[in-house]
Amino acid sequence: MNTKYKILILAGFFCNFAENLIGPFYSIFVQKIGGDILTIGYSTVIYMIATGILIIAIGKLSDKWNKEWITIFGYTLFALNALGYIFISHPWQLFILQIISALGTACLTSPLTVLMAHNVNKNKEGLEWALSGGGNKIIIGLAVLAGTYLVKYLGFTTLFITIFTIDSIAVLIQLQLIFKKK
Repeated sequence: MNTKYKILILAGFFCNFAENLIGPFYSIFVQKIGGDILTIGYSTVIYMIATGILIIAIGKLSDKWNKEWITIFGYTLFALNALGYIFISHPWQLFILQIISALGTACLTSPLTVLMAHNVNKNKEGLEWALSGGGNKIIIGLAVLAGTYLVKYLGFTTLFITIFTIDSIAVLIQLQLIFKKK
């Protein structure tokens, strides 16, 4: 496994852990800001459609722009987005955060896939892609478990600060790609 691949997979693990801490508690959070089942549905629709459009747009831009910087920007958006959740109190604000999250996802989807593909060990492609896919499933499970305890005993504010902190670590890890290039 080459160094760049390790950086990519480690940053991805941190980000996936952070982003999945909220897990099934998203609906509870939406209720806390005055939302209901329609708010949850609308926020999901907004996120999915915006993500689809933005993945295509960012994918095209990533053919011309530096993929490493695009992914760093994506991880940064996730970190800042987590802080945004602390300050929202109305469903319409949630919709704005969903668009920011969609942009973060778009900045990671195509560029990160290309970077991973360029840095996977050609003799261990199956194992290294399996580590990414299987590792992320394990990370998500552990994140939901950790998020359960964070929300239950410390509340949503602590959860969002934790997400911000872990996403910030992902940014720092991903920044190593820039320094490894030089």
